[in-house]
Amino acid sequence: MTGGSTFGDFISAAHWHLDPANRAHGPAGGRGGAEEAARSLLRVVTVMRRYVDDMATAFDDVPSRTRRTLNPYARTWIQARQALASSAGYLRHHRPASRWPVSPAASPLARRLDGVTVSLATGRDLLQTHFAPGPRGTRQHRSEWAAVVSSPQATRALLAELASLGRQIARQGTDLALAGPSGAGGGQDERRRLNAACQWLWALDASVRAAHQREPVSDRDRELLRAIPVNARPPRRLPDRGDPVAALCQGVVDSAERVHHAAWLSATTESWFPGLTITSLRGVAEAATVTSHHCEVLLRSLAAWTSSPGPGGIRADLLAAADAAGRARQGWLRTAHALDGFITDMQQYSSPAALESRDLALWTGRLAYANPEWTLASGPGHAARPPEDLAQGPDDVRAVIAAVHHASHTLTRLAQADREQIRAAAGMGRILVPTRFLPDTFDIPRPFGHAPKDRVDPLLAVYQDTGQLSVETTAAVATVAEATRAPSQLLTTTSTAVDTNHDASYGDQTGGQDKMHGRDEVEVGRESRDMPGPVERTLLDLGVTSADVLQRGAEIDRASAQIIIDAAAGQTRDSRRTAPMLSRSAGTAELVNHVLASGDPRAVALLRRPVSVQREPPEPEP
Repeated sequence: MTGGSTFGDFISAAHWHLDPANRAHGPAGGRGGAEEAARSLLRVVTVMRRYVDDMATAFDDVPSRTRRTLNPYARTWIQARQALASSAGYLRHHRPASRWPVSPAASPLARRLDGVTVSLATGRDLLQTHFAPGPRGTRQHRSEWAAVVSSPQATRALLAELASLGRQIARQGTDLALAGPSGAGGGQDERRRLNAACQWLWALDASVRAAHQREPVSDRDRELLRAIPVNARPPRRLPDRGDPVAALCQGVVDSAERVHHAAWLSATTESWFPGLTITSLRGVAEAATVTSHHCEVLLRSLAAWTSSPGPGGIRADLLAAADAAGRARQGWLRTAHALDGFITDMQQYSSPAALESRDLALWTGRLAYANPEWTLASGPGHAARPPEDLAQGPDDVRAVIAAVHHASHTLTRLAQADREQIRAAAGMGRILVPTRFLPDTFDIPRPFGHAPKDRVDPLLAVYQDTGQLSVETTAAVATVAEATRAPSQLLTTTSTAVDTNHDASYGDQTGGQDKMHGRDEVEVGRESRDMPGPVERTLLDLGVTSADVLQRGAEIDRASAQIIIDAAAGQTRDSRRTAPMLSRSAGTAELVNHVLASGDPRAVALLRRPVSVQREPPEPEP
């Protein structure tokens, strides 16, 4: 949403390292030492476990008997944690002596895995910038994005990303493990352990697929996860006289982000914070009045532009949004007037939110008016920027809409934050009124007294109304952003994630859907076709090209997989074989891998966790 790094940059890099078309680390099928690959895989699994541990530490000690009361993704969280612990259990004797190898790995697969580790570790560091250590090992939020990171939407998407990476790693790792002594360095036991570790990555994938069938991960969920930025505010700057429209639009977005962060900070500070003054409250209301007016001017200019050739069908929506912005302007003006007659125990201090709000008003004014030297002291009596100057094409329209969207969204948060601050400050006796305005029953020998409830409640009601008008404006602009595919359309998803109660996602939920849909259904189907079973693979190796013969081979593979899954599902836990025991022969290992790669969650019954998992020491950071 801004020009900084986002989590999507690093998760995309992780996938890039595993892409078979990527030859930067050598050929995808290039052989190498199984021991070296196992050591690199341990680093990847360690980082994945860190991600999973970050998701919901409250489930560390959930008894098995209570898991049926959890929703699909809460169960998946537990299963993912166990699968990664089991995978690490087979790799643990490869614990590196140092945190990172001194020289690059010789194996192409090991180099790919090391690249994945670096990408995932850096992405996790980015997510952690939104948190600070809290008491008793908890995490405290450092930004509003922290609520997004912890939201059910982002958690689901992150599990899906880890499962996808695990699926790619398992495919390439088992290919190396089953290559035989001539193609892979290391002994037979070494390759069995590598294969076993990869099998548990398929178990991770199966658990996520099962949850996805009930509660699909949407494209919006993935976009939300990938849009999470590093917690670093854009630097404060003011517009220059010669700034073009594109630079002004970006300035509005950056300024809105700074205001938004200041509003979040004010809402999370104590009610005695010195920044809560009548000067700050009035400054925010006045700047918001001006900014709302500028949003209305910009939206009407865009509506005039769309009457000429350009994006069709949005003129009515633009005018409706402009009307909503006008009503919000009136609401903020009433709010500024409603503050008359109130003071606070501290008066002259201006909070960061008030100062940043003035910058936002200045940026939107420079964008809205034709005068390149417009300032807040200039007032509204100036000609609007001509539509042909504001937007010369659809991309310009999207940029201006995104700027207005960010501005209106920020005003919504300001109204909410100031209202809650006033409520808390009034409870602390920090909101004052002149004594002469109090009833005669108030015997106060001072010029000011604590504002009674019947004076504070009307003020809170005005803020409530203004906040609702700002919400309606943001919703109207969001409609236009959606229609034009403006870059700000993700703001709607972000707001939903912030407002969602994270704890509710782990309650008992009986809803959900039983089938995958959209892009995931296509991807899963394509992945299944790209990974033939043992019979179909043998036919391909023999050079068979007949579609009928290959289809018969695939049907035999599916039937054999079903027989094995049904047999495994009927086993007791004590009768299961460990993964290395199932990999004593390459033929058996390939068949078991094919069954696990099917994504059927019942196939996990083939595996038994290594005994050492329960007593494992903590892993060092890669």
